[in-house]
Amino acid sequence: MTLKKKILTGYGFALTLMGLVVTWSLMNLWSLGKTTDQILKDYYRSILAVENMVDALGRLDSGILLMLMGDMDKGISLFHENTALFREWLTRSRESIAVEGELEVIHTIELEYREYLGRINELYNFDRREHTSLPLTLATYKEIVLPAFNSVKNSCIELRTMNEKTMYTMSEQARSDARQAIFSTVLVAAVAAAIALFFSLFFAERLVLPLRRFVEAARMISAGE
Repeated sequence: MTLKKKILTGYGFALTLMGLVVTWSLMNLWSLGKTTDQILKDYYRSILAVENMVDALGRLDSGILLMLMGDMDKGISLFHENTALFREWLTRSRESIAVEGELEVIHTIELEYREYLGRINELYNFDRREHTSLPLTLATYKEIVLPAFNSVKNSCIELRTMNEKTMYTMSEQARSDARQAIFSTVLVAAVAAAIALFFSLFFAERLVLPLRRFVEAARMISAGE
């Protein structure tokens, strides 16, 4: 093998090892990125939907309380606005199911929400803007409406807790994968560096040996041999 080929072989081997380390690092980064995307896409969207459901439910109930205090127009407007918002976010929650058992809880929320609206309609007819069979008072609100409100709210919180627990588990798994990726990358880089060092010394010796022989021969010639 000529000197030029030996040098090219040494550089080619070093570049191959560098490519191996870079490829391994990119694979680990891609895997971590995929896990992060899954967390943001699935679980965060579900949690966001539930948070907005709870918020809309609270303002919806605030509309009922405004009606109790005599501000009928503002209360009715707030009630209708947040009824639509709650249904919108409930639909989004159904479209972003990511946890086992989440569908059953969403179905429970739908049933309890219908029950909640039904109890409100027992006290007030929003189409005719008049009281129905029972008066809308603080006593009837506490006895009829509030228990249904708490049921819907508690189910929403249960749904949020399910997603938060799963999101936390996935985050911990991502951290574990990151630690393993760092360790494996360092290990691969260390092995590659050791191999590169060995072959560098090996090729250096192979490259220097002919030059030493040439220098020795030149000395012998200059000495008259």
